[in-house]
Amino acid sequence: MKARVRLYACGFMALITQVAAADPWSTAPRVGLSGDYESNPGLRTADVASEEHVASIFNVPVTYDVDNIECAITGSGRIGNATGYSSLASNYFHLDALSQFSSERSTASLQAHLARDSSLYFLGGLVNGLGVRRDTESTAGDYTYSISPRNQLQLDASWSQVRFDQPPTLTGLLDYRYLSAGPTYAYLLTERDTLKLLGNYGHYESLNGQTKSNSENVQVAYVRQLAELWTLSTSAGYSRAQNTQTIDIFIPPFFLVPETVKSNQNGAVYSITLTHQGDRLTLSAGISQALQPAGFAYLLREDGYTVSATFLQSERWDYQLSANLQKGPVPAISGPASSQRYFFADATANWHWRAQWVLSFHAIRVSDRYGDPAVSPASNGLRVDIIRQFLRTDL
Repeated sequence: MKARVRLYACGFMALITQVAAADPWSTAPRVGLSGDYESNPGLRTADVASEEHVASIFNVPVTYDVDNIECAITGSGRIGNATGYSSLASNYFHLDALSQFSSERSTASLQAHLARDSSLYFLGGLVNGLGVRRDTESTAGDYTYSISPRNQLQLDASWSQVRFDQPPTLTGLLDYRYLSAGPTYAYLLTERDTLKLLGNYGHYESLNGQTKSNSENVQVAYVRQLAELWTLSTSAGYSRAQNTQTIDIFIPPFFLVPETVKSNQNGAVYSITLTHQGDRLTLSAGISQALQPAGFAYLLREDGYTVSATFLQSERWDYQLSANLQKGPVPAISGPASSQRYFFADATANWHWRAQWVLSFHAIRVSDRYGDPAVSPASNGLRVDIIRQFLRTDL
């Protein structure tokens, strides 16, 4: 419900800021057709079968831009011949909203997200061998105030709720709600060096009330402009999480007595990111460890490794590469924790064969490792998208 409320933020702001401006509303939709091949779209460990699919894809943004207010509502999705949500080729629907406000010394933003997709096909460590429908609602906001030319304070908060279309007895995934908030203080040491202090509190709970996690972390961050095009961002700190689980104890002859079991997850959190921002080449590589909400019994302590690159060869050709590896112990409702590793990579070549037409070629690799004894399903895929980019139209 909170996310739905945020989706109307742009409309409300437009009504209360009756500023004289020419055509502040506009849209520039993208629509197309997609054909794909997946060697193991269900990430199965047995009875592996490849599939081919055809789908229509769309991305329709509606923007509002006037003076110090920018808003955008974007609907995107895939509608194809795949049925259900147990496949990498499953249909998806996303609705995103963003509002940004700025003044001389401060900026603020509000974001909202509604989604329906498969638990198999997104970066989040939820791939556990069973693809189910995932419904997501989330909202986030931040406020940044420049105390002085060298001092800056930022406050941010977020809320999300995720539901799965199957009970946890079949998938191991729990419907959950997550709330997070915290401040960030930044001090500009020199033109190239920035020091930051970060704090955060998070509350994670399963919607059935069986498990909860309360987490806090404190970090120190350092950002260094290595050269004109290179930037190094680092942060390190300590986090702790108090976990509680409610279980029923059977007392003969026929009594069930609830009992609360407590545990802790304490340890280091860190992040290191190196970026290169050029006119033709953009690179980013990072490693991190953090507590993340993921649909398991408690927060997941996740190690992440990411690489992304974009290269603009000419007006007609550009290339993109993204890879993500996530691994960590998976907390369980009962019994020992297991480990999981999830890998996703996508290499893309875009051919701009007309001013408003793009032909995209994708090579995709998805793999997972989980369970005891461990199994490692994987899928290789090829996809071709034909996309029509419409010119901006004032509304």
